[in-house]
Amino acid sequence: IRKFDSSSYLLSKFFPPNVRDSFIFIKSFNIELSKLSTGYQASSPSKSRTQNKQFNNFKFQFWNEQIDNCFTGQRMGRRLAGDPVTTLLNDLLDKGIQLDLGMLKQMIISHQTFFKEHSQHGFQTVEDMCSFGEGTYSQINYILQSALLSPSLSPFPDTAIRLLESSGESPVKELISDIAAHLGQATSISSFLIGLRYHASARGVLMLPEDSVSKNGSSQESIIRFLSGEDDGNTRELVKNIVFEVATIANDHILTARSKIDQLKKTEIPQLLKMIGDRKLEQDWSALNNGLPDSLFLPFMNGIPAIIFLEKLEKNDFDITSPSIQVKDWRLAWRCYRSFNTR
Repeated sequence: IRKFDSSSYLLSKFFPPNVRDSFIFIKSFNIELSKLSTGYQASSPSKSRTQNKQFNNFKFQFWNEQIDNCFTGQRMGRRLAGDPVTTLLNDLLDKGIQLDLGMLKQMIISHQTFFKEHSQHGFQTVEDMCSFGEGTYSQINYILQSALLSPSLSPFPDTAIRLLESSGESPVKELISDIAAHLGQATSISSFLIGLRYHASARGVLMLPEDSVSKNGSSQESIIRFLSGEDDGNTRELVKNIVFEVATIANDHILTARSKIDQLKKTEIPQLLKMIGDRKLEQDWSALNNGLPDSLFLPFMNGIPAIIFLEKLEKNDFDITSPSIQVKDWRLAWRCYRSFNTR
């Protein structure tokens, strides 16, 4: 994680030691799948594209089998490779951590679909980028939510579990899921904008929606050349317009998530507490300064790096080639700390 996802490495420090392994597992699992879907492990010049495709498909199948074996009780069987990610998954399952097999498989499916349909030709629409985000980054948030609500972690999730078990027909559960979904889709768009220059210069692939490129009167080839350092004097403004359009969609997801968090804290949870009349639960809620319990809030912190990147992008007039865009932002640690303590 420290090498491939430094933001998540920093975020992991805000998770208590007894739940940090769940965060590290799901992030590491996504990194392994991302290496395959973006062709990271297929860069050897000695391999043909066909060989790379076959190898990556084999690796996707490998992860499918690994996950299946872990969940079907074959963790000590001879077919289970001793890679660190699988070893950590085994340990979490042995400790009674709630991890959803279907969601993990959905991540594999989404990355494999990206590899087959988008890794060489990019996305057709921004909705395709959001769809990928729902199948990957949103799933990460869902899985993490489930893991942090594991009864075996008691007393860490007790307040949140009692709150959710008492929610009945209240929209509390739906709001929590919606927030995770919106943050995941915003993270997906932001991640492709962050990697825009890499994909263009190193892989010759444009990760901007093709329909946005066409609508702005440009071509993928000219933008790839621009992102690779060949500025013809005309493409910069076109790229800024396209990046603005795409980033606006990501920001809309962020704004929606914030609105739903406010609704959750200021309206739905207070109404629920008033309705159920649980004095102990009210005291626990008051002790949190009417904020969210760790087990509900921590997964939402996955959206902070995307928020900071979008702010930086706006500050630089959506010029994705600005040198300051590529500089690691010292504010991440401060924003995480502030968010964790004020929530």
